Amino acid sequence: MCGNFELTADDLKALDAGDGEALNDHGAACYRAGDYARAVEYYRLAAGLGEVTAIVNLGYCYLYGRSIVRSTELAIAYFKIAARKGSVDAMYKLGDIYSSSKWGVEDKQRSAEYYEQAIEQLLTPAWAFSADLHLAVKRLLPYPSLCYALGREYLSRDLDLACQFLLLAHVGYQIFIEGGEDYYCKADREVEDLLGQSCFADRRKKWAQVLF
Repeated sequence: MCGNFELTADDLKALDAGDGEALNDHGAACYRAGDYARAVEYYRLAAGLGEVTAIVNLGYCYLYGRSIVRSTELAIAYFKIAARKGSVDAMYKLGDIYSSSKWGVEDKQRSAEYYEQAIEQLLTPAWAFSADLHLAVKRLLPYPSLCYALGREYLSRDLDLACQFLLLAHVGYQIFIEGGEDYYCKADREVEDLLGQSCFADRRKKWAQVLF
């Protein structure tokens, strides 16, 4: 543990109760405040209690080197553990990591497989928007980055599906931005740029009416 790390009375209660969620939330608060070292310690404690979100958060800390030595290998390991436990966030991030050469492990097939796993976890193995449109929209909106990635994936294969995912990404990002999470602004602008392409001129209006 970091030298000045001390558990509060509430932390000790959470440990005694096996409340990994509370410890993860404490870690997330430290992370938002820029205290990455304390955040990592809370994530480790929460992960030890089986809190899946904490396992994902540790993956991000290793991926970006937040107070610990950056390790893509360990980041992937944590994301895979969380993905096996059903984490959509972990499945998305694995798809993202394997999607390009940025992390030195590019594998387009693996990337597509993890994106598909994420969407199937949210919807059904034989997913289709038409099966239960409103439920699909409700489940996808909290994952705008996944929708953005899928929108890019389908650009060369199915423009209608690409448009649907990009619209979901835009609306999802807007919800987070309105909630004060401004770090999504850049990604939202990128989505808007894609939706502004001529191939989506008619599709955007059509699918916006259908989805929302």
